[in-house]
Order: sequence, then structure tokens, then C-alpha cells
Amino acid sequence: MDKALIRRGLHVAAAILVAVLAIGLYKAKTDASQTEARVNELRIEIADAEADMRALRAEIARAESPANVAALAQSHLGLDAAAQSEGLPEAAIDNRLPDARARAIEKASEAQ
Repeated sequence: MDKALIRRGLHVAAAILVAVLAIGLYKAKTDASQTEARVNELRIEIADAEADMRALRAEIARAESPANVAALAQSHLGLDAAAQSEGLPEAAIDNRLPDARARAIEKASEAQ
């Protein structure tokens, strides 16, 4: 009778172990499918963010284009970017700017 009781106890323990393993496997599969769904959501978010970045880069390139800058300068400032006569040659810049030493002397005399 002791052998039968031990055998029955082992069968019950084995049945409980099989049930626990089956529940564990079900939970692992469920977690894996939820994780896979989350990964797919993240991939979609990444693809959307990359598409937004490409669109923004295209917008930046359009905004920084020389033609757009020239159009904005014309409409807002009344400047014609094609007119080179408004620019100063490099040698003439020194003549238009005040001498740095003269400014320093003026500041020193004003401070006294």
C-alpha cells in the first residue's frame, strides 16, 4: 500500500508539474506576442519619425536655397541679390569702416 500511495503522489506531482509548465508556456507565448506587437508599433513609430525628418530636411534645404533667400531679401528688404553694384570691394571696406585705433582713442578720451 505504501508503494501505491507513493506512486499516486508522484502521479499527482507530475500532473501538477505538467499543468505549471503548460501555464508557464502559455504565459511565455502571450508575453512574446505582446512584445512582438510592441516592437512592430515601435518600428512604425521609427518609420514615421524618419519620414518626418526627411520632410523637415527637405523643408530646410528649400528654405536655405539661394533662390528662396534672394526672394525673401527682395520681398522683405527690397534688395536685389543679383545686383553686384551694391556690394563693396574688399579694398573699399577699410575706407568705409572707422579706424580701430581712432575709436580706442575716442573711448579713452571720453572715459577721462
